[in-house]
Amino acid sequence: VNKDERKNERERIETKLERKLSLRPSPEELEQRNILRLKTQAELIAEKEEKKRFLIRKLSFRPKLREKKIIRFCDYIEVTEAEEIDRRGDKPWVRLTPRDKAAIRKELNEYKSTEMEIHPDSAKYTRFHPS
Repeated sequence: VNKDERKNERERIETKLERKLSLRPSPEELEQRNILRLKTQAELIAEKEEKKRFLIRKLSFRPKLREKKIIRFCDYIEVTEAEEIDRRGDKPWVRLTPRDKAAIRKELNEYKSTEMEIHPDSAKYTRFHPS
């Protein structure tokens, strides 16, 4: 490979790289998008805490909220022990005997056949439960 070919190859690669690098976002753009962080984690946490303190102070001095007592801050947290409670709903149909189920089916069929209003065209779709 002679020098001219090498030089041409280098220039071609250099042009390609320049094009690629020009498409990359600048550090400022990366910082704006919150991708590149120039601050340490400790600095970020301190800044967040400062913002939180400022906003809490600002909220607590709002006269309307003070009058209505909407926002109140407490310095203490109280945790109380509690018993474990079964929050599942009661399922009374599980306790039905076959005789109870048959009585319910009979009553439902009777209601459908005598009391329930059914349009004549949809009567064929009315389902009666087997006794």
